[in-house]
Amino acid sequence: MKWHFAELQNYKNEPLMVDETLDLKSPMMEKFSDVILDIEPIHVTGYIQADRDDILVHLHLATTIVTPSSRSLTPVSLPLETDMDEIYIQEVSHADRYEDDETIILVDRDLIDFDEAVMESIVVSIPMQVLSESEKATDEMPSGKDWEVISEDAYAARKAEDPEAKHTPMAGLADLLNDDE
Repeated sequence: MKWHFAELQNYKNEPLMVDETLDLKSPMMEKFSDVILDIEPIHVTGYIQADRDDILVHLHLATTIVTPSSRSLTPVSLPLETDMDEIYIQEVSHADRYEDDETIILVDRDLIDFDEAVMESIVVSIPMQVLSESEKATDEMPSGKDWEVISEDAYAARKAEDPEAKHTPMAGLADLLNDDE
């Protein structure tokens, strides 16, 4: 989805209605390979409208991605839906028209690449914690030789049991500094 800024200026009275399906799998997996293992085509609906020489964009994005579990890195299929609200301006002075919490993008060329904005919106909408169905069903955490992952609640409980204990790998080194030798 690429449009010229000047072309979008024609939609002042009535918005340009958008209902498209974008296949951005290749660029998404190339650019965001650490968080996107696979992605289905993205259904994009919404509108684009010109307002006082600026372009207002409201798009709803819906897709399903495969991303690593935040606990075990197991691939997890995750349906995603998010809204993308952005304002495109060509004059820096126009930024004063909008609130600080609005996304304002300065267009330095006449061409606006909405594909890039859609990809970034998808990535920032991925939750910080993604768990597989089996991980959701159990409190079991990954562990290995001399290490384990524990929940914040388990950590607090351990600390409450023995507040003097130091639960870090470097805690044993502190005793070396106390020796007078």
